[in-house]
Amino acid sequence: MAGDRSLNEEEKKLLIELIEQSEDDLYVKLLFYITHQIFPIEDSRKLWTEILAHKRKVSKILNRNIEISVATLDYLTNIKNRIENPKIIGEAFIGKIAEITSIDSLTKLHNRQYLFLKMKDEFDRFKRYDTTFSILLLDIDDFKSINDTLGHQRGDQALEKFGRILTKLKRELDICARYGGEEFIVVLPHTGQDEAKAIAERLRIAIENEYKKDICLTISIGISNCPKDSKNIKNLIKKADDALYKSKRRGKNRITCS
Repeated sequence: MAGDRSLNEEEKKLLIELIEQSEDDLYVKLLFYITHQIFPIEDSRKLWTEILAHKRKVSKILNRNIEISVATLDYLTNIKNRIENPKIIGEAFIGKIAEITSIDSLTKLHNRQYLFLKMKDEFDRFKRYDTTFSILLLDIDDFKSINDTLGHQRGDQALEKFGRILTKLKRELDICARYGGEEFIVVLPHTGQDEAKAIAERLRIAIENEYKKDICLTISIGISNCPKDSKNIKNLIKKADDALYKSKRRGKNRITCS
């Protein structure tokens, strides 16, 4: 995006798609990855444009390309006075920051924001290659009673253990994320409804067996599939949520397909 190197035609196409499909915080993220500081959404796009202009100006004066990290720090430090004591962050550290900010601190699963990014990737893949995928919406049964009777510390320990179990049982390409509270979503790429149901049943049994000697924890699961149930992220989750609600009504510790 900064023009530090020339792009091939495929990269140019992907870049245009990225900009068109990104949310308003794209420029917040770009500046964060370079500076490790968060700037307001309303300022970030304007700052990014100004930084690119500064980069071109300085590169022309010096007759060599000034990389975006250097141009950003120079502009925000010496011209805009928006950064004090600047530090240059290496690519490896930037990658680590991106990884850390995508992880739920308690369960060590991915967080909600990362989940939506990955679901968008799956929808884009479906639109381009017509590949199916499914999602599992998991909810821990009667989790409130665990907190009420055993305390929130035991509840947190149960969630930590739940995260470890999901990580252990998932397939390599699957995405496991904490959706909120005691709800979790597992994205299953290249997976139809029947295979998703078999995977969900293995998870349900494994969770029940793992907690038999502990606090008798069980899960209910709702399943939805793209394109069978929906071709829209929010609606696909709603379909899974409706199916999950049916699992709860039918006695919990069970699976329902949309």
